[in-house]
Amino acid sequence: MRRVGGRGKNGEVNAKELAKKCDSILDTKKFRDYPGAKNGLQVTHGRQVKTIGWAVDADLESIRKAGKERVDFLIVHHGIYWGSSVMERKMRAKRIREAKRLGVAIYSSHLPLDAHPQLGNSIGLLRALGLGDAKRKPFGVAMGRAIGCKVEGCRWKLRDLVNRLGRATGRKAVVLGGGPRICRRIGIVTGGFGNLDQVVRAGLDTLITGEADYPTEVKAKELGINLILGGHKETEVFGVRNLSKKIAARVSFSKMPRKSQQG
Repeated sequence: MRRVGGRGKNGEVNAKELAKKCDSILDTKKFRDYPGAKNGLQVTHGRQVKTIGWAVDADLESIRKAGKERVDFLIVHHGIYWGSSVMERKMRAKRIREAKRLGVAIYSSHLPLDAHPQLGNSIGLLRALGLGDAKRKPFGVAMGRAIGCKVEGCRWKLRDLVNRLGRATGRKAVVLGGGPRICRRIGIVTGGFGNLDQVVRAGLDTLITGEADYPTEVKAKELGINLILGGHKETEVFGVRNLSKKIAARVSFSKMPRKSQQG
């Protein structure tokens, strides 16, 4: 969890109003998403919001860190409604109780935050890799919408791309598959993406994502595709961070502190 900052003197806003601003920025209503996503305000309170924070996951650790940092509006990518087993329902109930006890409102955005053309995860990772100026097209369809992007006409050494991904995420990237040493057609979809049918149809030689299952690893090798994995969480920090900064600026919150806690 990372804190953005405390509110300045201009105006007041509550959690529901802030959630509406987020939905407007992300065009949330235009997206279909997976049942567990439940995009929008998932936990609320009646107070004015003074501090915004962000985390990739609305897990108990992030909620408690938000409470410790006096964050009262937490923006996340993976909310509290994923999963329906007895265990998962008990975990969800505990997270909700803890968020309410600490006064932490939780706003979650899944596919809308992946896909946003300026603030999203995929464009954020693209820029972090130094490919922001490359000609790009939509790629990586999920629930009927492209949530990633592809770049063509480039010429990158595989090892350089891997090193850049490691620097962008702070985690050593893993290279699987069996593609060329020079990457010319690259697809980027953050989180977990393993739809190699789409990769092949797009004519890509390299896929950068967070994680993929074992069958995808085997197929990538046989198909001659580079599969570069940077970590599910690590490739999805960009959207929540960018949205938090954007919404804080809109409602006159103060600047981000130079030092903050991260989980």
